[in-house]
Amino acid sequence: MADLLDLLVDIPVVPERVLDDLPERAVGSGPYRLVEASDTRVVMDAFTAYWGGQPAFKRVVWQAEADEEERVQALLAGEADLIAAVSPAGRHLIESTAQRKIITRESHVCVIFMCNALTGVCTDRRVRQALNYALDVPLIIDTIREGAAQPLNGPLTPFHLGYDPHTPPYPYDPERARALLAGAGYGDGLPLLIDVPTVLPDEATELAQCMVEQYARVGIFAEVRVFADRPGYADLVRAKQMDDLCCFDSSPLSTYRVLREKFHSGVRGPWWQGYTNPEVDRLIDQARATVNDTQRQKLYRRAYRLLRDDAPWVFLYRPTLFWGASPQVPDWTIGRDGLIRLVAAPDRMK
Repeated sequence: MADLLDLLVDIPVVPERVLDDLPERAVGSGPYRLVEASDTRVVMDAFTAYWGGQPAFKRVVWQAEADEEERVQALLAGEADLIAAVSPAGRHLIESTAQRKIITRESHVCVIFMCNALTGVCTDRRVRQALNYALDVPLIIDTIREGAAQPLNGPLTPFHLGYDPHTPPYPYDPERARALLAGAGYGDGLPLLIDVPTVLPDEATELAQCMVEQYARVGIFAEVRVFADRPGYADLVRAKQMDDLCCFDSSPLSTYRVLREKFHSGVRGPWWQGYTNPEVDRLIDQARATVNDTQRQKLYRRAYRLLRDDAPWVFLYRPTLFWGASPQVPDWTIGRDGLIRLVAAPDRMK
């Protein structure tokens, strides 16, 4: 399998003797040992015999806080050294304080709406295309993200091997959307039921409201169902019991995983929602057997262009992500996977 290394980097490695203890027992090989863990708090102490050198801090405490305003205030008050999931509005507040800083990273996450291609109106390719043409994505980005995102031109980002920079995003073209809907038999209007969670992505309900307003302009009459239970929402989507559209954030860095698990009709993976194109299946299979990176990339890009045109998703954007930090915590980095890594030990450990 040509993409094996792409997958192995995301697979945790543990001693064979502890396999039966997982997941109840926390086992790792990093610079910190787990001391305490609950649903809202995790405490880790430095493991001084770590092979990679002295850990950066004597103790690290991770505290759950769902309310972004509370997270920001904790940072500004000196009660937190580092906070995640900062919104564009929170970013402005933190940047207005000289004693705190914002760290910015481009994301590999795709914020999208999956189309139910198994049953209902989205089984028609013309409808799925119309759902993309009917949206002014740059305006949505300005409204919801204050410009802190980049429009998608397909199901991957520049961090993925199969991403094609030459594929254009769907332009905002309401006239073309109306024509496609009329050709599909919905000239008098299209009813649409949209499912959204309240978190992951956190802006899902706002996105849905923007989409409802824009869709109405081309004769798409959308209704939104909101799900507060995020794990239950994921289970519903995994069971292929979604309505016409469902909001999701596609996050695997592996091109192989994204294409195979979400679009290959022979695999019918957990996030596959009925999309079928034999040529896409063939290209994914051929890429899997192609060791040469350049040749494999070409195959993935051919599949990518077909996926863009078939529109199994409503392609929105990849968000720019923000973290807030105290200058007391200089020695940490964020990888392109979004994971926080505490690195070399500072002169003064907390």
